[in-house]
Amino acid sequence: MYKHLTIEQRVLIEDRLNKRISIRAIAKELGVAPSTILREIKRHTVVSKAITNDCAIRQGCIHKNLCNDKYCARLCSKCKSVNCVLYCTDYIKDSCGKRYEPLHICNGCNAVHICPHEKEVYRANTADRQYRNDLVASRTGFDVTDKEMEKIDALASPLIKNGLSPYHVKQTLGEELPVSESTLRRMIDRCELNARNIDLRDKVKRSPRDKTQNKNRNKTLSVSKVGRFYEDYLKYINDNDTTTVEMDCVEGTKEDTKALLTLTWIELSLQIALVLQEKTSERVVEALDKLEDALGSELFKEVFPLILTDNGGEFTDIPGMETSKGGFKRTKIFFCDPNRSDQKGTCENHHKMIRYCIPKGTRLDPFDQFDISLMMNHINSYKRKALFGKSAFELAKGALPEDFFILLGMEEIDPTEIVLTPKLFLHSKCNG
Repeated sequence: MYKHLTIEQRVLIEDRLNKRISIRAIAKELGVAPSTILREIKRHTVVSKAITNDCAIRQGCIHKNLCNDKYCARLCSKCKSVNCVLYCTDYIKDSCGKRYEPLHICNGCNAVHICPHEKEVYRANTADRQYRNDLVASRTGFDVTDKEMEKIDALASPLIKNGLSPYHVKQTLGEELPVSESTLRRMIDRCELNARNIDLRDKVKRSPRDKTQNKNRNKTLSVSKVGRFYEDYLKYINDNDTTTVEMDCVEGTKEDTKALLTLTWIELSLQIALVLQEKTSERVVEALDKLEDALGSELFKEVFPLILTDNGGEFTDIPGMETSKGGFKRTKIFFCDPNRSDQKGTCENHHKMIRYCIPKGTRLDPFDQFDISLMMNHINSYKRKALFGKSAFELAKGALPEDFFILLGMEEIDPTEIVLTPKLFLHSKCNG
């Protein structure tokens, strides 16, 4: 069990508060103490100001000129320029009687979006951001006194300036130096000591790590994903005999509008790829609708009983993905934990084979569905050691209906004619 609450647990807390479920019931469901839930809510509840004047006696208020403007004839209770809390001695705060007792929060209230009173609401994504900011702040700086810092500087800086590494300094001084090697490096990096990065032999040769690629790593999670988390997926497949299909997207370059939607059967190592004109939730739903139209509703439900995907923005339309255009349930969607691509490792490994034919940095815009289907036919016909010398086609033919391959136009390629390099597309265009 994690010591800190995760984003998934916070989403579940928000969902249960919206349903007015008790703190003890929430704590029992998460396997934590009720005091943990109470502290979480109290620390991360967001307060929004009242939309209108929230004085309890505002209806009969006759105060004027609290702003000392002798030319103003308006009642102060109806003036937006006057803060009654600051200026009026008769101000009495009007409280709402519908708040969630005993927490006094507004979760679960049907009128929370139109209520004119001051609101206190627990939101999972806001709470997780606050938690991460607090965590960073608590770990910023060094837990040493000024005297200890002077001692560290006097001991380490002369040695560092003599060309010795922080590792050598720590190993030489041992317990006499009250910080670790990594802390010593951070002190130098933040200019806390007389020694500087220029005194470290290799430091100035290395380019600083690009942190922009991780700025959006902590994705927000919607309450609608409650019951669809990875732990729910594990429980579901343990209780039901079903097949898992992993879904993901493959991107080209930043200039591309197109992307590839991949669907991979774990047990069969079979993968298909569909061209998306844009990497959006609307296009993903549209692609699944086209698949259902091609296969028919019954066959679609048979071959796609369960789909496991990640938390990408293109997979946010859960009802659209799970429901056919006729309003019938066609599949069940589950989500991996954030930043855990290994939880759908089969499709991630198969993407490597796509990169054999379309290397990273290659634009996807020039490719159409014919090109992508041809590539997947070659990949699915490739014999693999992990499949004990068989191809994905050979495994899938014994497990999936024959109509599946016919309706999707999937064809097995002769083993001697398989091409898994960019030459595949040149070869196909020459033959075309």
